[in-house]
Amino acid sequence: MKQIDYLMDGDAVIRWQTLRDLLDAPPGEWLAEREKVASEGWGAKFLEYQKPDGSWPTARWTGTVWTLVQLVVLGMPPEGDPFRTAFEQVVGKLMPKGREVSRKVLTTQMDLCHLGFWLRIGAHFLPDDERLRPLADVILSMQLADGGWNCRIRMKPKTKHSSFHTTFNVLEGLREAATAGILPLNAFEEAQARALEFMLQHKMYRSDKTGEIVDERFTDLAFPSYWHYTVLRGLDYMRQTPSIVDSRLDDPLSLIESRRKPNGRWPVEKRISGITLFDMEKMGRDSRWNTLRSLRVLKAAGRLS
Repeated sequence: MKQIDYLMDGDAVIRWQTLRDLLDAPPGEWLAEREKVASEGWGAKFLEYQKPDGSWPTARWTGTVWTLVQLVVLGMPPEGDPFRTAFEQVVGKLMPKGREVSRKVLTTQMDLCHLGFWLRIGAHFLPDDERLRPLADVILSMQLADGGWNCRIRMKPKTKHSSFHTTFNVLEGLREAATAGILPLNAFEEAQARALEFMLQHKMYRSDKTGEIVDERFTDLAFPSYWHYTVLRGLDYMRQTPSIVDSRLDDPLSLIESRRKPNGRWPVEKRISGITLFDMEKMGRDSRWNTLRSLRVLKAAGRLS
């Protein structure tokens, strides 16, 4: 497949995920490639911006939480005190180390999406931190009856309908916690199944009542996505679950296929408005990120020829 050569000519971040997800390389091979993320290319460039106190420059999409989430997505190897210092910069005020985690403080003073980010960051870089299990328990307890989560519940406690954005911000954190052994696998899988059923009922981007597209921005090939939900982001999550072959995904999978260019690649299509430390890819060009994500989704769904 010529797209593989294109991906393998890219950054170490793209290469190690191509080896794992598209070429089914043995762990020793892709793990060795992943180790390069800290010392070269995009990964090393993100680390160059870290300040002596462990934080990153404060701005929309350059701050510490956004950068740490992006480093998790890149597969940054978790070793190193700088990540411990950075995590403390993010959570220390509401979850002081060595003190009991307060459910009241977390649910009234912090957005649920950010709790999901905290859990994801902590589980990746500091899986032994004692604050992560109670944080995961708080997040699980906030799952709504329809199966997902909604950050509006902090200001509007009577909120009943889940948010696509919040649901995946939370699921990504819970999955990282379950993978790290912080959260019991059965508890995670039960919560995940309910959440994915909510998304399947909406075919990932449509109203479950009218069938209309909820928000055209959900169809954008935007990356990085930060807190924003997109169909491709949701499918990229679901590719690791049995739900990826559910017939209700035929519509969104066809949507992703339709965005493929004649050369077999997917484009750099959209940007989330805001300031970035640097752009991994340039507008108007082919996108290794979108090509990688789309190909591995289609592979998992059995639609890759």
